[in-house]
Amino acid sequence: MESQFAGLYATAETIEVAVRPTKEMWKTDFADESIAATAKKLKGMQPRLVVMEAAGAFELPVAGVFAIYGLPFAIVNPRNVRDFARAVGRVSRFDYTQADLLAHFGELVDLQPRPLAEELIEKLKYLRTRRENVVEMLLLERSYLATAPQSLRNDIQRHINFLEQGITTLNQEFNRTVRSSAVWR
Repeated sequence: MESQFAGLYATAETIEVAVRPTKEMWKTDFADESIAATAKKLKGMQPRLVVMEAAGAFELPVAGVFAIYGLPFAIVNPRNVRDFARAVGRVSRFDYTQADLLAHFGELVDLQPRPLAEELIEKLKYLRTRRENVVEMLLLERSYLATAPQSLRNDIQRHINFLEQGITTLNQEFNRTVRSSAVWR
């Protein structure tokens, strides 16, 4: 079986994936369920490497989930990708998608995945599980708010605000954990 390379490009709204040499492509929204579904789908494909660009903050939660799923991935410098695009004559956005360019980069450049240490993966698993639990609490509180007596609404709203801040803090810690790991260097 020929080695497959996947390129993944994440923005605030979408996750775009391209696989080489099969040319399979898909796009999904940037949400927890979509990140997990993308990880599961790629895990089933058993790519040699998933290449992501260190373009901002959106690749961090994806990389963390990929580490939890045991997917081999590399986060690459955007400048290297731009230089590669010029070198292979793929400068026009009409010739390719960003995910396809990243997959092509992974296919031709000898990148090595940088697996996270087991203790970091365990921390990421804990943070993700904790976040899922807080999200469940938040959804429950929001449903109570809709039907609560007026006398309780302020208390429920304060708890909703607290839970939302907790989710933000957990997201930041998850991203910080990935950024401080060897995959980012």
